Amino acid sequence: MPATAAALQDATDAELLALQDALDTPGPDRDELPALLLAPFTDGELVPRPVPEALADADVPLLLGFTAHEFAAPADAAAPAAEDELLGLLGALGLDDSRAARFLAEHPDAAAGDAITDWLFRAPALAVAEARAERQRPTWLYQFDWSGSAPGRTGQAYHCSDLPFAFDLLHAEGVEAALGAHPPQALADAVHTAWVAFVRDLDPGTAWPPYGDGRATMRWHAEPRPEGDPLRTVREIWLT
Repeated sequence: MPATAAALQDATDAELLALQDALDTPGPDRDELPALLLAPFTDGELVPRPVPEALADADVPLLLGFTAHEFAAPADAAAPAAEDELLGLLGALGLDDSRAARFLAEHPDAAAGDAITDWLFRAPALAVAEARAERQRPTWLYQFDWSGSAPGRTGQAYHCSDLPFAFDLLHAEGVEAALGAHPPQALADAVHTAWVAFVRDLDPGTAWPPYGDGRATMRWHAEPRPEGDPLRTVREIWLT
């Protein structure tokens, strides 16, 4: 099948699933592929520049962030990894011995998901924020920390758990199963208000300072507040 939009548009569901499986199949060319296989690909035409590079340089306001445990497995399956296994993973993700040792010191009960959360989500977003701050581009960074009481997810602010708050949909179908009973409406009001203000005014409001010299980062939890440089260890381990 040719690698064109037209060919993919006409493909059946079975053909698309087969192509997805082929991407995940180990092979001699697998190491040359990006870590996130299904993502915008820089082709020089439709996507002329790598997305992180374009985001870092774009002179438009940007709001970005992540949850605290993006890649966390359910708690009953997230046993701490053996140290040698975790060191091997950290090395494969690009950390040298000294930075890997610091990661272990900062996360004594770390599972593989903690490392992947930093590598795949927090460090790349933080790198964009850092680059934009150097260029004095208007940028607001957040980390969503609130965790609900869903079975197996207590204590975890996992991937996409911020979205029902951002869109003020705490009463939508499936939210209780995903977050547990009684997620705080006050937090949804605060997150939703900030997002709407950003869409409307290109600024989330005075309660959320931009990411600049003080590296202000909004921490969304039961009592949301901005903090100065709360991700210093992530930056020093993964971005130096």
